[in-house]
Amino acid sequence: MLKEIAHYRRFKKLSVQDRSIVFYAEHSGYYPYFEGIIKKLTDEYNRTLCYITSDRHDPILSNSDPRIKTFYLNRLLPFFMAFVDCRVFVMTLTDLNKFHLKRSINPVHYVYIVHALVSTHMVYRYGAFDHYDSILCAGPHHVEEIRQHEKLNNLPPKTLVEAGYYRLERIYQDYQEYVCQKPSQPDREIILIAPSWGVANVLESCGEELVGLLLREGYQVIVRPHPETVRRSPRLIARLEHRFGKKPNFTLEKSIATHNSLLMADVLICDCSGVALEYALGTERPVLFLDVPVKIKNEKYRDLNIEPLELATRTKIGVIVKPEELATVPTVISQLVSAAPQYKKAIIKLREQYLFHFGKSAEIGADYVHRLISQETNPMENGGVGKSDQS
Repeated sequence: MLKEIAHYRRFKKLSVQDRSIVFYAEHSGYYPYFEGIIKKLTDEYNRTLCYITSDRHDPILSNSDPRIKTFYLNRLLPFFMAFVDCRVFVMTLTDLNKFHLKRSINPVHYVYIVHALVSTHMVYRYGAFDHYDSILCAGPHHVEEIRQHEKLNNLPPKTLVEAGYYRLERIYQDYQEYVCQKPSQPDREIILIAPSWGVANVLESCGEELVGLLLREGYQVIVRPHPETVRRSPRLIARLEHRFGKKPNFTLEKSIATHNSLLMADVLICDCSGVALEYALGTERPVLFLDVPVKIKNEKYRDLNIEPLELATRTKIGVIVKPEELATVPTVISQLVSAAPQYKKAIIKLREQYLFHFGKSAEIGADYVHRLISQETNPMENGGVGKSDQS
């Protein structure tokens, strides 16, 4: 707590200009979603900004760039947020003003950056985005869903920016470089298991059986649990480590700070996690979906009469296998690898359909934040800038 108090005091001593832009991340795994915008703001606009993290081990705290002021706040975060005095507050955390993290008593403009390509109305809580002033949308589905939610609930329209999705762009760029390096091919395919979190996800439902099956078939297996699974289900993670940890073809990846395993994998096994869309649209390779129960955090999602993107695209980017047919997984993997060229063509079309301004998200996001800050009046006084549609 003493460290947090010291960091809070250091923040308060900053000039109004140096603390005009604040980014907040729950842990180190969220920096990749901010990276592009932050680099543009600091390098091209020469902006100084603040970066708040609730992860005491976040590498950003060792940052040496004088234009990025870093702070660690965890237990003090609710107090900090209630009274923060800045112009623009950027975050990936949903449910602002719903629970313990409230909007500031000061006129702050809150910008939400999506951290998944999935739809906004099923896997997030009802009203999860209601209290943001602006949302940087990854694709047209986000605009459609949010506008429909606002219409049904008589909410004032917020600013929706057609921004794109930086993390996907980085995966795509890094995969192109990975392919050009032509790494030596292993004897067998690399299979990545990277599901969502929850009581019915792939690892909880049939993870041990699936890993055992794949290892017996000779595949190289990487298990990449969701950070919430690591935090909430330590016994499951311990069982996987105990049973398979010494197997030479098994890797348990507990950090999502990098996406190297997505680049390496020949096939991804997933449920309805957003990583399925990132993998498919970023590496242009197919996904094997295990048809475990879908995680629904908003029981009213059907009211929008819009099929969530993560459900609508499953058969377009891969194959769905029922858990009771787990024994067929090796056969399906072989089929997906053989059909990869056909899937690639379909995936490229989907990316063009569902992504805004592919390759330009950092530029668009940074320009939007810069324009908010550059207004002579506080951005909250006129509702912000850059509305993307006229609903």
